[in-house]
Amino acid sequence: MIVDAHIHIWNRLHGKTGGGLPLVGLGGGMVRIGEKEVLGMPATFLDSLALAERFVAEMDASGVECGVVVQGVMDGEQNDYCLAVMGKYPRRFFCHGLADCGQPQTFEAQCLRLFEQGFGGVKICGGYLQKLGLAIDDELLMGVWRVMEARGFVLAVDLCAGESQVPQMEHVLSRFPGLKVAIGHFGMPTYDGWPGQLNLCRHAHVYLEMGGIVWLYRREGYPFVSAIKAICHARDVVGAHKLMWGSDWPRTMVDFTYRQSLSFVQLADEQLLSADEKRAILGENAARLYGLKSGEPRLSARLITEV
Repeated sequence: MIVDAHIHIWNRLHGKTGGGLPLVGLGGGMVRIGEKEVLGMPATFLDSLALAERFVAEMDASGVECGVVVQGVMDGEQNDYCLAVMGKYPRRFFCHGLADCGQPQTFEAQCLRLFEQGFGGVKICGGYLQKLGLAIDDELLMGVWRVMEARGFVLAVDLCAGESQVPQMEHVLSRFPGLKVAIGHFGMPTYDGWPGQLNLCRHAHVYLEMGGIVWLYRREGYPFVSAIKAICHARDVVGAHKLMWGSDWPRTMVDFTYRQSLSFVQLADEQLLSADEKRAILGENAARLYGLKSGEPRLSARLITEV
């Protein structure tokens, strides 16, 4: 079972950056951020939409069984779309809901409604919280973490680059040691996030997902030798059972293919990562954290270039 622990889907792009600049789809994969126009998704996305059907096609071609949706402010809230997708594709998606941290007085009520609707977790963006002047351990948010710990929901969190929010997370975990947490973007090792963000995984229910790792090491390119070294270091520090593969589809696909974002781990030298460690990282750990059950075995499609 292979699980992609960090993806994005949207049927309307209406988000903004952490700096508050609107992100506008222009078609052909292009987006406008402030005055800049950049390729923000594959150029084949003529309509600027990261539709679930497109990701299902990628999963089917690469032998991936399930994708974990971690919404973000860059995409804009997609709660209704995520609920529809989970209904349409049972077992293929686990979706985190997105509440508006800009309304901290109602944050708990928003999250409770998301859980009632069927979301198994919530996503928070550390950079957005920081911009709002909120801490992860703000008392206005603590009630949500208490409920999530009690009911087994998962908190997906992308912490700010560096280690400034690590003490806040440590405080939350000291209050709620049973809280399930997925730290995003591999803890930002190339942006001074280690060792602090990595060491959070020493807590019993905290995992590190590597969504966007191909972005972190994009200058090196496939097969991302330094990324494999970082994965091995993380394994040595917190154990392979705490690591989860993720692609950050579709944004990282402006540089590399979806299959490359997966195969660099699959094909890593087994003297570096054993077969058992690869199985854990590529799916078993995520299945345990998110309570996923495997369906029919899925194999990656044979390539025409292999014929």
